[in-house]
Amino acid sequence: MKRELTGHVVTRWYRAPELILLEKDYGPAIDMWSVGCVFAELLGMMQENAPTYLERSPLFPGKSCFPLSPDRQARIQANGFPVAKDDQLAMIFEVIGSPSEEDISHITDAKATNYLKSFQNIPRLDLNKKYPGSSE
Repeated sequence: MKRELTGHVVTRWYRAPELILLEKDYGPAIDMWSVGCVFAELLGMMQENAPTYLERSPLFPGKSCFPLSPDRQARIQANGFPVAKDDQLAMIFEVIGSPSEEDISHITDAKATNYLKSFQNIPRLDLNKKYPGSSE
């Protein structure tokens, strides 16, 4: 018996990219993604990484999330999709970098694939610079 899992996780900051892209077939890795997001927040709370509480923030503090809650105020479009710097996937790509063609090939929804291709190429962030007080 296979459990039916929801595609809409309430807290967008902890949603794995495959959930954002409405993939139907996913597993426990999405929970590990969420744990990693929480762990990054804990690293960000270390004084060596954020000297004052004002500098603390979630790893991916997106404010919109296409297609479930797109930024309806976005004035810029790419490939017919709204472009917002605070879109959840945009925030994720600013840290982990843009998905490769191989990554995109695993997406089953054509609209989601086109959406991913609307993003510019973004290099991966050096996490040692984001969390300088943390060890490797």
